[in-house]
Amino acid sequence: MEVFEYMGENWSYILEKLWQHFYIFLISWAFAIVAGILLGIFVTRSGNEKIGKVVLSISGAAQAIPSIAVIALIFVFLGIGALPAMVALFIYSLVPIVFNSASGLLNVDPSVKESARGMGMSNSQILRKVELPLVIPTVFSGIRTAAVINIGTAAIAATIGAGGLGEIILLGLRMMSYPRILAGAIPVTLLAIVIDIILARLQKRIISPGLKILQEGRSF
Repeated sequence: MEVFEYMGENWSYILEKLWQHFYIFLISWAFAIVAGILLGIFVTRSGNEKIGKVVLSISGAAQAIPSIAVIALIFVFLGIGALPAMVALFIYSLVPIVFNSASGLLNVDPSVKESARGMGMSNSQILRKVELPLVIPTVFSGIRTAAVINIGTAAIAATIGAGGLGEIILLGLRMMSYPRILAGAIPVTLLAIVIDIILARLQKRIISPGLKILQEGRSF
């Protein structure tokens, strides 16, 4: 097939764009994980529950915003280049992580927290030893969702100079070259599948402490 011939002839160029794609994905996604979890914790602390519910509603609605709209907005304010693209990807990846983190923490059974408090635990200890282990499955689902969304959106971010595999796809569209389009689309798809498989296996390892707490009723 023509696509495999093109990929064989241009493998070094495709690998270069694959690395660019992975780099902008990894940086924006990593920052989104840290910021999303911290924001989820902040808005669900004592006294911020109402704010947390508002953030939950906003982040839930924000998941319906098209990625191209976020990228276009960042383009207006920050221009073109890899950095503006990473900012757009960061913002778009933030939404599912904040949503899952906040919803998970807001739905922890109050009686579980009261039991821990009755045993002399401080608020920070309750967060670290009770709440976070319980919500790990929910938070990790948001992280996985953000990863897959980020990888796909990174291809669109090539429209504002992000580089990566989206650049090959855009070039193929301009030239009406299906081999070029597929040479960019296939690696994007494979990258998303591989990352999701890795995260799924990692999730099974990390999720066990939270599940153990639920099954045993947790003896603090």
